[in-house]
Amino acid sequence: MSRNKIFFNDVLPKVADILSAQTLPPDVEPLVIRDIHGRIRIALDMPRSSVADEIITDLDQSLSALGAYSSGKGKNVLCGDDFFDPNSIFNSPEILQWVQPNGNKTVRILNRLVTGQDWDSHEESHKTKKTRLVFFGIKGGVGRSTALAILAYKLANSGKKVLLIDLDLESPGLSGLLLPQNRLADFGVVDWLIEDALGQGDEALRSMISVSPLSEYTQGEIRIAAAMGIDDTNYLDKLSRAYGDVAINGKAETFTQRIRRLVDKLEETEQPDVVLIDSRAGLHDLAAVSIVGLATTAFLFATDTEQSWQGYRLLFSHWQSFPKIARNVRERLAIVQALFPEADQSKRARHFLEQSYQLFSETLYEEIPPSPADQPSNALDFQEDLFNFDIEIENAPHYPLRINWNNRFQEFDPKLLGQQGLFSEAEIEASFGNFMDKAIQLIGDAHRE
Repeated sequence: MSRNKIFFNDVLPKVADILSAQTLPPDVEPLVIRDIHGRIRIALDMPRSSVADEIITDLDQSLSALGAYSSGKGKNVLCGDDFFDPNSIFNSPEILQWVQPNGNKTVRILNRLVTGQDWDSHEESHKTKKTRLVFFGIKGGVGRSTALAILAYKLANSGKKVLLIDLDLESPGLSGLLLPQNRLADFGVVDWLIEDALGQGDEALRSMISVSPLSEYTQGEIRIAAAMGIDDTNYLDKLSRAYGDVAINGKAETFTQRIRRLVDKLEETEQPDVVLIDSRAGLHDLAAVSIVGLATTAFLFATDTEQSWQGYRLLFSHWQSFPKIARNVRERLAIVQALFPEADQSKRARHFLEQSYQLFSETLYEEIPPSPADQPSNALDFQEDLFNFDIEIENAPHYPLRINWNNRFQEFDPKLLGQQGLFSEAEIEASFGNFMDKAIQLIGDAHRE
């Protein structure tokens, strides 16, 4: 590969160097605008007539060195009066501060993306009085939906009203676990997205909820908003139209805002004690909505494989580059060691813990500076606001909740959970007890606040 060219990973560090070398007006903070192909322009929040020609020329020429990621000679610099609505650009809520990991370079950036915008959401976690537990895995096949079903049963058995929402729209399976085909409601989440865009969302909402037969064996209730409705022969046609932004009452509303509004409406209608959300696996927009936009806690399911750690490092490293996002999401994460094997448990448990701690400490945990030389050795005030944990701290995001491997639960039918003698409480506790205890603790803590 020829390294005399500029590639995507090189661009922002070079832009930071270019901007630091420029003599710009002291009251102007440049804004980097990156288009959907990654090309760069610099926007200055002032009229072009107020900027010396040589400044614009020098900056434009410097940015031309970005090669394919330059917008072209004479097109690299924009001023306030080049925009129809400059306020929407320079005061956009989507502006982020990019920080080079392990470096001191920073730039203000406004990203234009085709997909994945929701991983960049830095809004405050959506305010809700309900506990929303999101189940996510970087890879499928780790028992995520099974754990959700077991927890739903456990909560309902203790008298809770549980609302399950299937947001794994492209691989829906939650209803298959907890609902027979003939018990599906008329409409699902995808139907609501389609009908809501045409002003018929409330009508669809009234026919979206099914009651799981598993509720018959519990003191509480398990109610499900499935991805699809009953006997749906048009699901793929609807799915291909579901992700778009729409205009609601003359105002643009993003896919994230629509999903949030749907969950709000379901909570308002159903009044559940707790909401369990099955997220799509992988780095998909639906996962971003679930983790960044909805979760009070996001359970990150992982196995001790290179695939899992590489996938989560891709996600965590992205957040690391945008500290405002990281601050929004990091306290709501909880790693889950799924399918914990029966052999060499002590060794395997330690290795997973070390891998998890390394992942968090190198990306989302803040570095603890050395104590000043004149500070007493027992003085920790300078550390108290830092987001950092020792490896052995059990309530830290990196400390794994464990689900033990049990062959009986690999292809089991959760609808049989309540039937006498098929699955004992001891079996459920042995496999899922550590995980369920933490989840139930989170619910209790939320209700006490």
